[in-house]
Amino acid sequence: METTTTTWINSSVLRWARKRIGLSLEDVQKQSKKLGSYYSPVEVRQLQQWESGSSQPELEHLEALAEVYVCPVGYFFLKEIPKETIPLSFRGLSPEKQDKLKPLSQQTLHRFLDLADWTTLLIEEEKLEWNTTLRPKTQLRGDINEVESFVQQERKRLGFTSDVRKEWADADDAFAWWRIRIEEQGVFCFQMKLEIGDIRGASVWFKSRYPFILVNHQDVESAAGRIFTLLHEYAHILTGGEGLVCDFRGLQPGSGPEPFANRFAARMLLSFEELQRRLRELGKLEYNQRWSDNLLDDLRRPLFVSRDVIAIALQEMNLAPSNFYNTKRALWEKRKLFGRGGGGGRPTNNELKLREIGYSLTRLLAKPGRERALPADDLSSVLGMKVEKIPEFLSWAQSQVHAKG
Repeated sequence: METTTTTWINSSVLRWARKRIGLSLEDVQKQSKKLGSYYSPVEVRQLQQWESGSSQPELEHLEALAEVYVCPVGYFFLKEIPKETIPLSFRGLSPEKQDKLKPLSQQTLHRFLDLADWTTLLIEEEKLEWNTTLRPKTQLRGDINEVESFVQQERKRLGFTSDVRKEWADADDAFAWWRIRIEEQGVFCFQMKLEIGDIRGASVWFKSRYPFILVNHQDVESAAGRIFTLLHEYAHILTGGEGLVCDFRGLQPGSGPEPFANRFAARMLLSFEELQRRLRELGKLEYNQRWSDNLLDDLRRPLFVSRDVIAIALQEMNLAPSNFYNTKRALWEKRKLFGRGGGGGRPTNNELKLREIGYSLTRLLAKPGRERALPADDLSSVLGMKVEKIPEFLSWAQSQVHAKG
């Protein structure tokens, strides 16, 4: 039932909240109906009336809209459009994508920033101990010598050698290894859904003390692609300051954060010498104008790396054209030919949640007694689960954190 006797929400904020993530009226109706029985679905006609100020929603409708718009319910009662802590600045975003990200990507990026902001407040307000071994370095030349210096430094810091690959059974094992090693440096690594073809990841420093990385769980190259994205965003954490960084394309002429991050990720994962050995095994150590995707797959699989890594390395080694990676990347995003997941059975809901928020945040939340010290509504919102499910998850998560040391 709607009320028209009292104006209690700001219709201009209601319109702003929807448009800030690129949703149409029809999108809101569709997404609200997918939220489940706890929320009241919103019809296009209702939303039109609320946004025009001719009618007012009930609280249960505002709760549904807050979920869809990834914002607090309190926003709708403000007299003016709010200024968010860190707006989506899209530093590093390709010019052709400015203001064109699809709603799923917009929603996920807002959730990423909200979760990072909430985590930062949790640490500081609860006076929790949280240390990171990293400090951003903003002055970069971006040349190959600087890349090599960073690679050697970070391989040593993370403990990676070519022998480590022998411990992995598949690319999922490899991704888990890299993620845990990076989180051990005090980085928060989240894994959420972004629209394929929009962006593959993002990163941000909060207060120059708390580094956060987002990796697209729907990466077109599954786990192998997520490893490349993780290392790419890790490079931004090492070299960037405040502000959200997202998107990346191929190698481009000149210096800058994007070419540097691509080179860094590729070289962290694979040395030229290792690729040369693999090329010799296949009898392909020569310049090729058109490396086929099948051949790239033959090269990458035993090395647990993505096609990105092979393509960038071939280009750097002058075994492929100078625009090879850009050309290939554009084709891969258009075709969406890759699989979405690894082998094994379907993960449980607890496993999915741990995969989303990572070990760093889980370690903070899963300490004994923490669930009693934090508002249940906060935990429910952060974890995206019903209040009654939280103790079970945190108990299970404690065992997982303990198992990973």
